[in-house]
Amino acid sequence: MRLPRLLPILAGMALSVIPVFAQTPARDAIAEDVLRAGGVYYMYPFKAHKVTPPPKGYKTVYLSHYGRHGARYLLNETQYERSLGVLRDAHEKGALTDTGEKIWETASAYFEETCKFRAGDLTPLGFEQHYRIAQDIYRDNKAFFKQHPAVTAGATQVPRCIVSMAAFCQGLAAMDPKLSIYENASRFDLDELNPHAKENPRRENVQMEEGRYKRTDPWGTKLGGFIDARVDYKAIASRIFKDPDFPRPYRGTRAFVTDFYDLVFNMQCTGTQRSLLWFFTPEECYKLWEVNNYIHYMEAAPPATMRDLPALHHLVADADAALAAGKPAVRLRFGHDTCLLFLVSALGADGFGIVPDSADGISDTWFNWRAPMAATFYLAFCRNKQGDVLVKLVWNGDEATLPLQPVSGPWYRWEEVKARIPR
Repeated sequence: MRLPRLLPILAGMALSVIPVFAQTPARDAIAEDVLRAGGVYYMYPFKAHKVTPPPKGYKTVYLSHYGRHGARYLLNETQYERSLGVLRDAHEKGALTDTGEKIWETASAYFEETCKFRAGDLTPLGFEQHYRIAQDIYRDNKAFFKQHPAVTAGATQVPRCIVSMAAFCQGLAAMDPKLSIYENASRFDLDELNPHAKENPRRENVQMEEGRYKRTDPWGTKLGGFIDARVDYKAIASRIFKDPDFPRPYRGTRAFVTDFYDLVFNMQCTGTQRSLLWFFTPEECYKLWEVNNYIHYMEAAPPATMRDLPALHHLVADADAALAAGKPAVRLRFGHDTCLLFLVSALGADGFGIVPDSADGISDTWFNWRAPMAATFYLAFCRNKQGDVLVKLVWNGDEATLPLQPVSGPWYRWEEVKARIPR
């Protein structure tokens, strides 16, 4: 199957801002690629990666996967209205600065050309991502797939997740048409795929906050204070509007800038050659990311939340059942960024289980761009003739470390991994 080669467009967009930051891991990473400042809008980082086979005497017997849906447009029409709608009204009232008019011209044309009537949908780039990721995973585990394992795939009932699953399965089938692949999208599986979803029939006593801006983190930090200490929203708005308080009657200046940030960084997901990255300064890119990263930590990382713990328990139970069955198998899951971030954080992959001393330390070790569009992790299980089971975690193509002593390279004892999982 021939797919459009859309991803190289992103390279040109990344050059739109050339940041200069102080020496910290997060700042350096954003300086290297400013699109990382988009957090979960970042695109899957296709690159060369290392593949470590099972140790001598072991053979791969099971793959357990979780993938975030691929690149999408903004979640809903309301998100576009909160940024473009405010800009439109300001344009009609003559309330935009020259810079604001330039933004409006680009943003309105972009919306009409690219996004209209597509809110929440998978983009062509998102389809391509999962098709390619499936083929990478096949190549990285070719000896295992030559055994023709049974493949079962499940997706949440959100269309972008279902289409992502279809793209991934098409990618696998293109590598080996003889694979047996079963696809499903049922409420029955939501406890495994997205436990906190209100549609999950098994959801029990999940404490759902009334909005992300009302959260309190484990250290008692108030989101408003965290934000205001980092970003001067009024200064940003003053470059767009003649009166920086123009957005106040809508949802407020802070909310407008946040929604505009989403619009700007989501552009990388759509294949457009238009860009508004030039508007934000390098420091604003970093600080806006830091706020966005904090919000995602509160939504997805233990101990701030344990709402997606059932997904981890299902992952363990499914693995034990597959290992007991004794036949090669693959379980594919397609869901959302918060659940994926919870899983890798709860497993402690690559230091994501580290709990900082304060909210200010989150950005030193926990980076939400590690859950980009089409983020993917899988556990590869191998076993020897004595029944000893080892596992490695592969995250966005890279073999991850776990907070345990490995047996060999990235391979860990499954029983030791399970022993660390919270109940």
